[in-house]
Amino acid sequence: MANTVLTHQMIAREAAGMLEEQLPFLKGLNRSREKAIGRDVDGYSEGATVKIKIPPASAIYNGPIFAGGGSAPDQKETFANLTVNTRKHVALMFSAAERALELTDFKERFLRPAISTLASGVQADLLNQALWWTPQVVGTAGAVPSSSVTYSAARVWLEKMLAPEEPRMAIWSSDAQSALIDASKVLFNPSRLLAESYLKGSCGEFMGFEFFESQATPYLTNGTQTLTGLTISATAGQSGSVLNIAGATIGNTIAAGAIFTIANVYAVHPLLGFAYGTTLRQFVVTAPVTVTSTTQQPIPVYPPITTAAPDIPFCSALPAASAALTFWGSANTAYRQNLLFQRDAYAAAFVPLPVIAGCEGYTFDTDEMAVRVMTGGNVLNDTEVTRIDVLYGLVGVRGYHACRVSE
Repeated sequence: MANTVLTHQMIAREAAGMLEEQLPFLKGLNRSREKAIGRDVDGYSEGATVKIKIPPASAIYNGPIFAGGGSAPDQKETFANLTVNTRKHVALMFSAAERALELTDFKERFLRPAISTLASGVQADLLNQALWWTPQVVGTAGAVPSSSVTYSAARVWLEKMLAPEEPRMAIWSSDAQSALIDASKVLFNPSRLLAESYLKGSCGEFMGFEFFESQATPYLTNGTQTLTGLTISATAGQSGSVLNIAGATIGNTIAAGAIFTIANVYAVHPLLGFAYGTTLRQFVVTAPVTVTSTTQQPIPVYPPITTAAPDIPFCSALPAASAALTFWGSANTAYRQNLLFQRDAYAAAFVPLPVIAGCEGYTFDTDEMAVRVMTGGNVLNDTEVTRIDVLYGLVGVRGYHACRVSE
């Protein structure tokens, strides 16, 4: 007979630990920046914004004259605005007898299945949001890659963008895993991460990446806009994070996560600024767009169009007027996206939710995870329900330190 009644605190602590255990993508990110997030004692609501620190990148100048004769940029941290815009929860109903179970029994019979469901939804959403901040893609749209050359091409993008060597992670689908191993007989090295923590789906190491199999690998579905015939607008020399394009049809859509290149705008070394041969700079659309103009349609893009210090140079030149755009894939078509990244490419934040008036509950809150467990009763129907909630968001910090491998 059980002699300990489960408390909301016990359930919340166990739920947080189990949730992290089943989120390899989240564990692959640098979570230390979240320590700088001010915890609001009254909790957060959907749409709230928190600031994530971004370490400064120093500019390089030629010659003996300090800062090339100009003023050196201030060495101060910048911030990425992270919007906590996603709420997910699982709904549970317990009887008094079930709440009187020992914690071990309760975990296995009720909590683990619920958290597995919640983790699947959270991981799928986080990966989908990561697509909006990942401007590089390799592979053939519509084809599962079966050669290690494709994954090597993704690694090359990280190298060109000076991503640190460790730690790097890959989230890939079961189809991608099966195709590569069957075609090339690749033997993955034993996983170091697996020895340190019990993370679900670890496949081992390959080319410096820790690979994790996931059924939550996201699909990019391009919008309704035909992706051929689009150009830069008549305005030459545009820069920054918003680009005006022409040739779209009013009422059509361009999806967040869509990737494109601009004619004669090449990728460059992010410190030295020289062009990487004939490698065109890839850009990603960071928010969904509904076309309202055929000649001056603004679209938000990442990375920003920059060519010189004090900004990080991403482009060999500013785009010419009417320069052609080439989008990845076709309109109204879905492509699964495997993801290879360095841990500082993105930042995610889970923020605490308050227990509302009239309910019993507890919010487990650390620098890495915030989970609320809350129970409320309905006196009219004589029922009691429990819910486990998380509120979170993701932003690209150095999304150019990541690359997709398309299927």
